[in-house]
Amino acid sequence: MVTRMSGSNRKKKVMERISATSSIKKRKGKGGHGKGRRHEKAPAQDLEKAAKESDTDFDEVAAVGRISQETGLAEEPDTDVDRDTHYHFVLEMNRAAEDFEIDFEKMQSKMPRFPASLKGVGTSYVAPRVVAIGPYHNPLYSLGNGKSNYLVEMEEVKRVAASHFIKKSGHSFLEIRAKVESVASDPHKFYNIGSESLPDFVSMMCVDGCFLLQYMLICTARDELPSSLLYFFESNQAYISNDIMLLENQLPWVVLHTLWSLRPSVNVGEFIGKMGRTLQVSGDKVSEPFAWDGTNEPPHLLGLLWLYKTGGSVNAEPQSEELRPMSKTISAIELAEMGIKLTASKTTKFTDMGIKRRPVLADKIFLAPLLLDEVRSCWLVNMAAFEVSMAKGIQNPIVCSYLAVLAMLMDREEDVHKLRSKRLVQGELTNKETLDFFKAIIKHISGGPLYINILEEIESYKSKRWFWIKVHKFVYKNIKTIVTVVSIALSIFALLVALFKVLLSIKEH
Repeated sequence: MVTRMSGSNRKKKVMERISATSSIKKRKGKGGHGKGRRHEKAPAQDLEKAAKESDTDFDEVAAVGRISQETGLAEEPDTDVDRDTHYHFVLEMNRAAEDFEIDFEKMQSKMPRFPASLKGVGTSYVAPRVVAIGPYHNPLYSLGNGKSNYLVEMEEVKRVAASHFIKKSGHSFLEIRAKVESVASDPHKFYNIGSESLPDFVSMMCVDGCFLLQYMLICTARDELPSSLLYFFESNQAYISNDIMLLENQLPWVVLHTLWSLRPSVNVGEFIGKMGRTLQVSGDKVSEPFAWDGTNEPPHLLGLLWLYKTGGSVNAEPQSEELRPMSKTISAIELAEMGIKLTASKTTKFTDMGIKRRPVLADKIFLAPLLLDEVRSCWLVNMAAFEVSMAKGIQNPIVCSYLAVLAMLMDREEDVHKLRSKRLVQGELTNKETLDFFKAIIKHISGGPLYINILEEIESYKSKRWFWIKVHKFVYKNIKTIVTVVSIALSIFALLVALFKVLLSIKEH
């Protein structure tokens, strides 16, 4: 393939060659055809000649004519200026399409930014509060929108934690740095940072990675931490745990795994398991250890938490979808009126949700119970953002589906109270705060096949058991009146029985 010349010179030569060819054809074609006549397809030798003389790929020049025909832009322009503009525009479209495909492929291997489609949920889910991991919010760089003093202060703590990690690993910093540099020397390969230069990028990755692994000891081996660092971690645990699960605050897994291999005693799987189990009410379910064998390699630490809570793979295939009638969204109280019960699933995996059909009794919707507070809500938003940001692979957005189901069940604060009574949603947030959170996020996400399947099953239930639903709804709404009437009737009946016994006794005497 011929080496491309840069920018406008190459494009100018392409335009000149194609324009010249078009002018010749126009002169030959004059005589009764008039304006608006379409070009005949350019001979291959003409396009090849244009490519050679302009130092441009033959395929690129040929694409101009092809796209012109496909897009209906092949009408012959009126003037030479219009002609140049015409072909320049078509060529630019072709190049833009090629660049878009290249960027799409690169997106897979990079640490994504928080999706623009989700930023309406709130900025508190994007930027770290106390600790920056990676370059996006690092106070040494200017990639963010201003840096907190807390982030600057934490840089010193990160170096202290890295120092302790290095001592325990038995390797020198230079050895560790060389290992990391062998897998991650180019920041542009992993981060969407444009053409910006990141000085000493490798050292930053080393310090941040060592800090993360050292912090994990607070959940797995506290006795290995020096008392000063343990105290600091405990004092800031909520904020640090929040920050290390932000989508824009991640290290490439290849870096973290390289550092982990230098100190394998750090139990990353146990740490993720304990973090993931805080999303459920303590004691609600049997603790589920993270049986991770390393086959489903995550892109980063947040991706590993996603794997634990979904039990899935980054390359999970979507469920088969049939075109069936789909119910509108329906709240927890409306489901109760219809006779559909809500219950906690047998596991705490977000994939463990659906409808259990029963031939006689009411159907059941089951899903994983949730413990919700500020930190856990931030994790959920960022796991949803992780699913949205993946260029390809997560075709079944599990967390988005889980959040969509819960949001569907909440229309009023009374619905939240109903879910609390079923132990499906617990936590320190009030009913209003819980309702506001789900109503805010559902505006920015779409449920996947799991969510759609539940809506379809609800519609099927409504169509097949319409008579039962009417009876149950009447009883559900008037249960107090029915109980009162039945109680009065029983009282009257008891009174009549007593009166009858008295009359019978008088008659016998």
